Amino acid sequence: MRRAWKDGFLLRPPEIEPPRDSAPRDRFLSKEEARRLLDACETQHVRVFMAIALFTGARKGSILALTWDRVHWKTGLIDFQEPDRPITNKRCAIVPMTRTLREELEKAQSMANGPYVVQWHGKPAPTGLRWSFAKACERAGLTWKPTPHHIKHSVASWFAMDRVPIDQAADWLATDPLTLRRVYRKFDPSYLRSIADGFEL
Repeated sequence: MRRAWKDGFLLRPPEIEPPRDSAPRDRFLSKEEARRLLDACETQHVRVFMAIALFTGARKGSILALTWDRVHWKTGLIDFQEPDRPITNKRCAIVPMTRTLREELEKAQSMANGPYVVQWHGKPAPTGLRWSFAKACERAGLTWKPTPHHIKHSVASWFAMDRVPIDQAADWLATDPLTLRRVYRKFDPSYLRSIADGFEL
């Protein structure tokens, strides 16, 4: 609309109030729900996607774009930064594999027939995975309907509850430390506890 104003189609630029920040969502997967969700994946590409998401907290797009040349077996690291893609505000992390994730990836690579880690008949998996994800949630017996984004939110919540230092959690999740501090510190049971323990009237 500013372009239309500069080109003379509007008398003055419109005044648009930006949306206000909403309260952070509290709903996240428990670790028990996450284990059930992983076990409920029936097809290989969905299980690999779910394992990477649950053990790295990476964004859906980064997982679907991951290629085997960025899975470094010797160092045990996964590099989610696409080499030809410019760096944007949506940062991509370099994350170490957990033991369970490494086992899942080794199994996936033994059956791979293409460059992508999450693949369907040698090609990149459909970008949505919406139907497959929803079906896995149903089979897992979840009483609510999470989305792939809830997995990243869940991992961040687990880190807070496990008292992982903010800077380390931010590097792992490729998320601004200020965002983690603002949204997730409430999940840390020790947050402000020393003040409460010493505060009496």
